[in-house]
Amino acid sequence: MIVKPEVYNEYVGPKALFDINFIPPTLLYRVREEKNLNSLLYDSVSDNFSCSVLYQGLQGIGKKSIVNKVIKDLISQNELNSNIYELIVDCKEKDLHEIIFSLITDLSLISSFELNLASFLNFNTSELWNTFKLVISKIENPLILVFNNIEDLNPSYFKKFLNYCQESNTTLISTINKVNRTNSFDLLNEFDYKKKLEFYSYSELLDILRQRVALTFMHEIDTELIEYITDLIFEHYVPVPGKGIEILKELYPLLKNPNHNHNLDCINIIQDQFDPIQVTDEFSLLTYISEGELLMIIFLDNLANFFLSKSNYYISNEELEELYIISCESIEYDTNKTQYYNIVRNLKSVGLINLSKKGLQSDRFSEFNKVTEGSQYYLIINPKQLKAIVDAIFIKE
Repeated sequence: MIVKPEVYNEYVGPKALFDINFIPPTLLYRVREEKNLNSLLYDSVSDNFSCSVLYQGLQGIGKKSIVNKVIKDLISQNELNSNIYELIVDCKEKDLHEIIFSLITDLSLISSFELNLASFLNFNTSELWNTFKLVISKIENPLILVFNNIEDLNPSYFKKFLNYCQESNTTLISTINKVNRTNSFDLLNEFDYKKKLEFYSYSELLDILRQRVALTFMHEIDTELIEYITDLIFEHYVPVPGKGIEILKELYPLLKNPNHNHNLDCINIIQDQFDPIQVTDEFSLLTYISEGELLMIIFLDNLANFFLSKSNYYISNEELEELYIISCESIEYDTNKTQYYNIVRNLKSVGLINLSKKGLQSDRFSEFNKVTEGSQYYLIINPKQLKAIVDAIFIKE
């Protein structure tokens, strides 16, 4: 179920960006996933039966946010007769010994008897495993285990936890970014409930980033900046909120000043967050532009000046065509619609400009390819960089 929010949530502060465990008050566009997990966990805890859940999806898509939000809400509910304990372990770059010791450490904080952790330091993996099971057996309250990044854990080791949770009526929730081992596919069938999270559409990802900005800053942030971030994520990455949050962290020192006017600095910071091989290199552009016609060079000079003077993130189709007309008039060329469209098409093909996905006719499963009135373009490179290239060509000529 998709519900488009009319308003965003209350101010939280920089915690909304920098706290890795922060949970937004509302998880946008994950209503169905949240509701299903809440129902599963509530039944599992209230009826005391084992339930194993797996969430699949790329890094940053929001798997942990769903899990943490549902567990937090479940713990805060007063309908259950006993407190719920939660243990979270990140399996990334950890072996079985480290994972078990981490669990025992957390269990020592909630168990009804004291544990001398120093005494376990010399235990082998088998001894730690037996200790882990013993401690869990002493806990009478419902227990939920959360294993994140299980792709880094040997499937045979993870199977031990799955089997034990079934035997002890313990709920196990796991997240996986990708299945990178052949035998991991067999392990997927062991879960009671599996959900692979879909990518967000442009408008959905934009709403999520706008929500995070509204939670972080008391003052208004330029909407076009958030749209620009969303466009570049779609162009150079995959549509997941995690990448947008990383970018906002980098922009925070600039954006926290309500009077900031550093759009060009923001553009530079944002572009630096993507793999350089995905952005057109300066040498290729210099070669392409220098071999072009005079009209193209003048047009690009006007284009660079437009972004530098106005500090915009976008240029409308109408404004772009106006720059073309001005460029033609400056060298007494006749204007031609077909020529204009060819120039724009060529600039897109070499990676100089791109069409923004905002306002384009599309759905979540189709390409954004229909240009409509009011469509907008953005520069893929920093306008300062483009201006320097054009100036170098003029000097050479």
